[in-house]
Amino acid sequence: MWDLHLYDYTLLSLRWKELGEWEPWMHYALESGGKRVRPFLAWKAYAFYAGEAASWEEALPLLHAIELLHNFTLVHDDVMDRSPLRRGRLTLYQKTNENTAILIGDALLIAVYERLSYLPASVQPSITRIICEGALEVCQGQLSDLALAARPTAGVSMEEYEAMILQKTGALMGTALAVGGLLGGASSEEISLLKQIGRKIGRLFQLQDDYLDAFGEDTGKERGCDIAEGKKTFLWLWAYAEATPEEQSQLDSYCLPPEARREIGLALYERLGLRQRGASFLLAAYQELLHMLSPLSIAPHLLPFVHNLYHRRR
Repeated sequence: MWDLHLYDYTLLSLRWKELGEWEPWMHYALESGGKRVRPFLAWKAYAFYAGEAASWEEALPLLHAIELLHNFTLVHDDVMDRSPLRRGRLTLYQKTNENTAILIGDALLIAVYERLSYLPASVQPSITRIICEGALEVCQGQLSDLALAARPTAGVSMEEYEAMILQKTGALMGTALAVGGLLGGASSEEISLLKQIGRKIGRLFQLQDDYLDAFGEDTGKERGCDIAEGKKTFLWLWAYAEATPEEQSQLDSYCLPPEARREIGLALYERLGLRQRGASFLLAAYQELLHMLSPLSIAPHLLPFVHNLYHRRR
């Protein structure tokens, strides 16, 4: 989807052979494709600020680290969410078991710091600090996501949902842009701005994911997984506000089987016309991001990506 295609994430030059039987599962977690959005953002920021001095060899350890960090979160998220599929195939915990998946996720996180050790000494501490801050925000966002899912919908606000997605998805995208810029020589003011832009990109990305969960046809996941898990997406909050008391009770019921909640929720979304309303909401988020980007010197390097992001269907 993006123009970042020069390396294979299954061959990360990591010293994994010592792991023995773990090695195939480490690769399994990285072989499922994906959009590579986060390392792509890091590369674009790095290449813009480094200019003619930009070097693929210099950037590669950072790009590896960011993608490894993202996949660590996915492996653990799939265990917490009990997700059967990821990118059209069995999740790692379904392919192996819960304990193995947790350990492989931990190993992916450890590999992040192995990759960071190859960065130039002049920027390594600063990049490591920003990545740690971003990773902690992602964990907080996932914790908030689980907490919101466990609460009755009437007590969950749109503001809480927005704050959660800025952490869960926005934080790592902001981190990717920021550390890419830092490696390329951006100033502290520019790094701060890159972080904010990335968070807004992450917001659009997560809004799309939540929309595609309900209405996407080619996502590699079963439709309505978020509904089955009781996740408080913007669509869920909209639907609950307009649902009948009986439908509200069903959505919030702890006794209702996930499959039944999925069917009820998807039917409710269609009845309320949320397909078109959600599409209009995404368009507004896209236009807001374009407005934020337009005055920036890096804008021409990010606008094609933002355009493709908005038009993605999986």
